[in-house]
Amino acid sequence: MNKIAAIDLGTNTMRLLLCEVENGVFLKKNKEVVTTRIGKNLSKSGAMSKESMKLNIEALKSLKNEAQTYGAEEIITIATSAVRDAVNKVDFLYDVKKETGLEIKVLSGNEEAIIGMLGVTYGLPENENILIADVGGGSTEIVLSRNKKIKFSQSIDAGAVRMTERFLMSDPIQDKDIKNLKENLLRLFSYSTDKLSNTELNKVIAIGGTASTAAAIFHGMELYNPGRIHNTILELSFLIGLFDKLKSMTVEERYQIKGLEKERADIIPAGIYILIFIIEALGIKKIIVSDNDNLEGAIIKYSGKL
Repeated sequence: MNKIAAIDLGTNTMRLLLCEVENGVFLKKNKEVVTTRIGKNLSKSGAMSKESMKLNIEALKSLKNEAQTYGAEEIITIATSAVRDAVNKVDFLYDVKKETGLEIKVLSGNEEAIIGMLGVTYGLPENENILIADVGGGSTEIVLSRNKKIKFSQSIDAGAVRMTERFLMSDPIQDKDIKNLKENLLRLFSYSTDKLSNTELNKVIAIGGTASTAAAIFHGMELYNPGRIHNTILELSFLIGLFDKLKSMTVEERYQIKGLEKERADIIPAGIYILIFIIEALGIKKIIVSDNDNLEGAIIKYSGKL
């Protein structure tokens, strides 16, 4: 039995997975999430702020300490859209290595798609066409998988943080801002929607903070429960109703919604709208939310234990 840890440094959150692996199987898993928003204002400035970098380095120290206390033999650390796009990523990676000893693997959009697919498809039948939509903070990955192999993928610079900062800063959200967001998504997703328009899909699975938050709201969760989130089915009609509710509320009013963390209240409308856009573009009526995601995928790909 091996104890392994994985840390995922995303645009909005930093997540930790502690797990036990034996004979190619996950025996036990525990996840932790902290909002660090390293991608704050990145879409405008092109750089991570000194404040954000310092906050994230401190969070990395804390999660590394948890992993060591757990007894992890290996700590796999990955970073996605925000770090990938930042003009000062080299300085940040140097400071992380110097202050924490951790070496971050900065994933390309294609690599992010691969590990998302590996995490999602773990334990699923291999003879199905599975479409995976990973709506993150900085980007969205669209992946078509069959037999645990990627048949099509695209990483699109449209995430909940990025789209909020570019289009949905009014509070409450104004209709003209939604119109501008939709026009942008039509352009950004045109290649994916054209490629997938005639593809028969057995399952459409959503991962990432937007999808898991939507599921938590659906269940009215006061405390996040991964077991209840996993395999939650969300109908398009529910997501449309949720977006209509969110857009009419101020950020502060959204704090009262069960299942919605305060730190995500400002960006959740953009994330939900992206999900709705994808579902409608594919001509489907529902999605399945998976709690298996990039963290499991990182361990499958990089640990050599699965």
